Amino acid sequence: DWTGTNVGEDGPYSALLANDCLGCHTTTEGNPLVGGYPYVAGNSTFNDDNCLAGGFFQATANTSDNNGNQNHDIGATADPAGIVAAENNWYTGGTTDLGAGNLDGLGCAGTNGCHGNQTDLDDMTAISGGHHNTSGAYRILYVGTTAVVGKPAKDYEKAIIYNPNTTVVTNGDTQNVNIYSAGVSDPSISELCAKCHPNFHNESGSTEDVGSAGAWLRHPTDVLIPDDTWDIYDSTLDGNDYKHNPVGWDNATYSATAGTRYVTCLSCHRAHGTANDDLLRWDYDLQLAGQAAGSQVTYGCLGCHNKQR
Repeated sequence: DWTGTNVGEDGPYSALLANDCLGCHTTTEGNPLVGGYPYVAGNSTFNDDNCLAGGFFQATANTSDNNGNQNHDIGATADPAGIVAAENNWYTGGTTDLGAGNLDGLGCAGTNGCHGNQTDLDDMTAISGGHHNTSGAYRILYVGTTAVVGKPAKDYEKAIIYNPNTTVVTNGDTQNVNIYSAGVSDPSISELCAKCHPNFHNESGSTEDVGSAGAWLRHPTDVLIPDDTWDIYDSTLDGNDYKHNPVGWDNATYSATAGTRYVTCLSCHRAHGTANDDLLRWDYDLQLAGQAAGSQVTYGCLGCHNKQR
């Protein structure tokens, strides 16, 4: 269960486990990294300054909505935003026009989840062996059967989140920030999100999916951040940038060279959840552009769109 207190009560579980994913990754303490073990659900002390890189699940799930709330609600049977029924042949978590229509609900892994393979509905079967294979997929994430490319922070970015003034280190396997994959030459972190949220853009020159508004109806991802008039284009990224607006690199290969940074889905959102609507890394209501004296906000939308401050 979500509290992790009734170990094994709802079992049996796959792979000889004593609980499910959230049963192990939920704590009653206020520290999201107790003993170096990552927790994504906890008590009321979990917030945007007290969590790990992927964010956190709210204490109470809203299974009627897995997109408009503050987190990906496990068990939700609502359709993911942007899913295309005609193109979907695997997700069975939503309404009857998706896949087999089994209403299985959103899961942590497998067919209806983010982690593990996309062929097994059972969470444990989908991630089997992933915790023991340190050279495998980034965070046990796959697009199809291909591993998502990435380099994880050893502390799940706890230091950066707690104190954005922390010095950013990106040195091989010792970095304290996540290095996300981006672009089109490798399975990117954004391509993973597009498993459930694909219908955000149409092909060039077409209005098939997004209507007359064109391809800019929603924010692009896996796109290089343009020219040096943008602060985030070639500036030295600090902990505040990594907390609020992390970028990606082709093949998850960090580079300090200007023009190598990509926008990803995780540049704005956290995977599990936040204290903000739409799983945003920051409160959208504080993004006040065009202020007469200039905006005091230098992160979020205005972190990249600095001309609008």
